Amino acid sequence: MQGLMYRLAELDADSAGLVRVIDYFDTLVRHGGDVAAMLRAAAALADCTVGVDVSGFPGVKPARCDERGRWQPHEERKPSTSADVVVSDHVVGTVWIERRGPALPLDEMLVDRMALTTAIILAPRSAPTAADHTRDLLFPMDDVSALTACSALGLGPDSAVRVAATDQVRTKGIAPAGRSCAIAVDGTVLIVVSADVDSKTSARVGLSLSAPAAEIAGYVDNARFARAQATADNPVVLADELGALCLIAPGRAVPREAVPDLARATELARTPHGAELVDTLRVYLASGTLRSAAERIHLHHSTVAHRLGRLSAALGFAVDTVQNRARATAMLMALAHIDGR
Repeated sequence: MQGLMYRLAELDADSAGLVRVIDYFDTLVRHGGDVAAMLRAAAALADCTVGVDVSGFPGVKPARCDERGRWQPHEERKPSTSADVVVSDHVVGTVWIERRGPALPLDEMLVDRMALTTAIILAPRSAPTAADHTRDLLFPMDDVSALTACSALGLGPDSAVRVAATDQVRTKGIAPAGRSCAIAVDGTVLIVVSADVDSKTSARVGLSLSAPAAEIAGYVDNARFARAQATADNPVVLADELGALCLIAPGRAVPREAVPDLARATELARTPHGAELVDTLRVYLASGTLRSAAERIHLHHSTVAHRLGRLSAALGFAVDTVQNRARATAMLMALAHIDGR
């Protein structure tokens, strides 16, 4: 790590180098580094002695550290570059670089990040709220933060939950799962609810497919898509009822195996009798009527109706109704893609 500032400056002082310096200190904050860790990291990055003096903040002594991580006596040496440390709108001290030669292009950026990082470390921190943990669960930085949020909210990582999306500020009738709560994101109220939620509300709500709590972040867009299908006559839309149409939703795609229609249809199509039922549905949708489908596959129309009824029972929705035509068609298209047809 020593001398990295020089290499960054040689590479690109205006873009790549700046991004790396920012990420360097952001990582330090994420891992809970203290002022001493910040100073050692900054000295290694700058490849020279750096210092901090926040005498205006109780409990932190002035310190200097060289590029090898050795603590140096506090001497009066003119800083080559410095920046104020501001905590809660008050200047509590300063950080600096003691470069013997001319300043490097990234020196100002470095002391700025040193000052900001020191301020973050020193600033009083309030305990994360339920809203903070809910946000971390729905929009995690990584898998660890999602698992941490699950623990804080009293949700098992494998517990089945859904995301509820609504435009209403008031969420009466929608009970959050565990200790989670409703949060507003980009004009939409998002709520983590149990998979077997019984929503009793007049608000228009979209409920995502069910997923393990640790993976529910991947279903936020699915909930928003379900919400977009809600109407005054059908205010609560469960994504399961949209079937394979969930796969065309904008944003982050849900796994095909998470769509109940596809899971059941895929298993059914692997059996000779099930494949026959699926093929009958394909002919029926292409023909438009029972009689037309019966003529194409040389069966009586009552036999076609019987097959469609058995398929409906197996899949959990009526495949031969007008309102489910798009759902059934999307299911067949997805099945064809899975089968490589």
